[in-house]
Amino acid sequence: EESQPDYRDIRDDRINMFTSVGRKRKDYYYMVRAVSPGTYQLGPVQADAMYDGNYHSYHGAGVVRISDR
Repeated sequence: EESQPDYRDIRDDRINMFTSVGRKRKDYYYMVRAVSPGTYQLGPVQADAMYDGNYHSYHGAGVVRISDR
């Protein structure tokens, strides 16, 4: 069940999503796109509270390998 952010800003190298916090779990999905074969570093998903730096999360970094077929 995909959640919808309050605002989404799509750039070439990142997606910024803004949402309000509540008690209900929210799930967001994204897709990466590579135009050339190779090995790419996938950065972590970052979440920060806008007005309180004590609340933050960084998770999910990895590697994406695109093969030439």
